[in-house]
Amino acid sequence: VNGAGKTSILEAIYLLSRGRGYRGRKHGSMLGSGREFLEVSASVHFTEDDGPLTRLKIIQSHDGSRFQENGQSVLGIQALRRPLHVRLVPENCQQLLEGPPGLRRLFIDWNLFHVEPTYGRLLAEFKRVLGQRNAWLRSGVHGLPIWDAEYCRLAEAISTLRRRYLEGLHTAFRNSLLEKELGTCPTIEFHSGWPSNCSLQELLLENLKEDRNRGFTYYGPPRADFVVRNHERKSLPSRGQIKSLVILLQYAAQRHWLNTGGPPSIWLLDDLGAELDLCAMASILRALSALPGQIFITAVASLGEIPKGYAGGPVFHVEQGAIV
Repeated sequence: VNGAGKTSILEAIYLLSRGRGYRGRKHGSMLGSGREFLEVSASVHFTEDDGPLTRLKIIQSHDGSRFQENGQSVLGIQALRRPLHVRLVPENCQQLLEGPPGLRRLFIDWNLFHVEPTYGRLLAEFKRVLGQRNAWLRSGVHGLPIWDAEYCRLAEAISTLRRRYLEGLHTAFRNSLLEKELGTCPTIEFHSGWPSNCSLQELLLENLKEDRNRGFTYYGPPRADFVVRNHERKSLPSRGQIKSLVILLQYAAQRHWLNTGGPPSIWLLDDLGAELDLCAMASILRALSALPGQIFITAVASLGEIPKGYAGGPVFHVEQGAIV
């Protein structure tokens, strides 16, 4: 049944992992009308052999969020000894490929942060230099462009890591059984945020007047993007085909993560069956089930029935907001 609260279960798991909901601020507070706080807790085995149990809890109120691990308060999600990793495929997952470039940059950066130890520090340093260069532009461009050399050095380092990561992702799904079963053969094209045949430093100098008028730096990593193309299909892809590409991309990202020593993830699949045929669903579920970790899937079905395409796992029902 739509509106019963199925997605709230996925959002609770996501909240416990990230400290925030995945539907964004435009959907308003996660607190119910008239509620003072919400609490989500879970018991987690971080190893497949049912190792020691870890108890996690988040309490969110109008004043902020509090986190606990095994009954002890921690400063935030980052302070947990064993982070709970989730990989989300929401109902509108096509936005990853159809939406604004910022979504795709976020996808690259979140995954790179976990597989490249230096990336978080590099990105933070770039944002600091970008902020200083933009402040210099807004002040009227007085003096020499002292930030340009450092800006270019950091921009090129970020671009190199992003490009290398997407090449690794491309290899991961080109060698996967899922790609063959879905009958797709996509390629990934990366755009660094400035023309590949131009020097970034020269572009900054040539566009100094325009940047000053805009009040911000135009060329660089904040304009990076990537495109997934399926050259075997001549017609425009359907919603189901785009959804399959997004799932293939997430699957490849997880395989790449595991290959570099990363931990298993919990998969959250919201209404997986929407816009997918049973054959595609079966291929996706076989591929994901072969990965270490746990999978939570929501689906719509008549009361008492198992949704089409699903079998072999525990089933829960949500009735008027209660899990049965």
